Amino acid sequence: MHYCRSAVVGLQYIFLVHNAMASSSWWGWWTYEGISGPDYWGLAYREWYICSKGKHQSPINIEPKTLLFDPNLKHIHIDKHRVHGYLTNTGHDVTFYVDQSSSPKIINITGGPFSYTYRVTEIHLHFGSIDNWGSEHSVDGYKYPAEIQILGYNSDLYSNMSEAETSPAGLAIVSLLAKVDRTGNKEFEKLLKDIRGITYKGDKVKVSHLSIHELLPPTQSFMTYDGSLTWPGCYETVTWVIMNKPMYMTRDQISSLRDVKSNLKEKAKVPMVDNVRPTVSQNHRVVRTNINFAQPGKGCNMERNLKFKANIVDNKP
Repeated sequence: MHYCRSAVVGLQYIFLVHNAMASSSWWGWWTYEGISGPDYWGLAYREWYICSKGKHQSPINIEPKTLLFDPNLKHIHIDKHRVHGYLTNTGHDVTFYVDQSSSPKIINITGGPFSYTYRVTEIHLHFGSIDNWGSEHSVDGYKYPAEIQILGYNSDLYSNMSEAETSPAGLAIVSLLAKVDRTGNKEFEKLLKDIRGITYKGDKVKVSHLSIHELLPPTQSFMTYDGSLTWPGCYETVTWVIMNKPMYMTRDQISSLRDVKSNLKEKAKVPMVDNVRPTVSQNHRVVRTNINFAQPGKGCNMERNLKFKANIVDNKP
C-alpha cells in the first residue's frame, strides 16, 4: 500500500516538473515506451491532453466486416513530379522532409475522400523489431513489419503545416502498410540508399529526384476514416487513407531500418525499432472504402475484395 502511494506521488511530482518545462523541451521528452510513452503523453503535458481524452484518435484496427462501401469515393491522386529532400533521424522516427525550395514542383494529394488539395511535406517511417509488429494500423488484428505515412497539409485553407495541424480538415495522411519480399519498391530503395548516414538522432542525408507517387502500390482501393496524428499532440485533424495493397520492401531494407538508433551518437545506443503508437478505440467511427462488395447470389452475402488478410498463424507480441 505504501509502495503504491509512493509511486503515485512520484508520478505527480514528475508531471509537475515536466509541466514547468519549456514547450520546446517536450519534443525531446516523449518516447514510445515507459513513463514517457503513449499512455502518459496526455497526462504529463496539458497541451497534449487530447492524446488521452480524444475520441477520434489514431491508429485503429481496421475490421473488414465493418467497412462501409461508399460509391462516391474517388481515386486517390498524388502528383508524379520528382522532389528533393532530406531523410532525417528525428529520434522518434525516420522522416523524409520535402525541400520545397529546391524541388522543381509541388506534390499534391487530391481525390479520394478529400474536398481540398493537400501539399505533401513529409513521409514518416514506423517499423518494428520483428516482422509482425511495426505498423501502427492493423487489419483484423494483424500488424505489418512497417508503415509508411505520406503526410500533406491543406494548402487551400492554410499557409503551412503548423497552422494546418491544429485546424479542421488540416491534414491528410496516405498510409502504406509494408511487407517483406525478395523484390522491394524501387523508389523506396532510392529513399533508403544512404540510410547508414542517419544512424543517430539529428543525422540527415540528401535524397534527390524521389517520386512519391511511385511509392504507392498498384491499386486504387483504399479505406478511409477521420482520426489524429499518432504522435504528440495527437491533433484530431487528419483524414487517413490506408491503401488496400502493401508496399514491398526487402529483407535488407527492413534490417537497415532496425539498425537506426534513437539517441545522439555520444550516448548509449538505443534502437529506434517499435516506434509505434498502439491502436486505440474506434469509438463508433465509420471506416469507409471504395472496395465494391460483390453479391454473387440472392440475399445479403457480400464478399469483400480485401488484399490485406490476417495471418492467424503468426504470434503477436
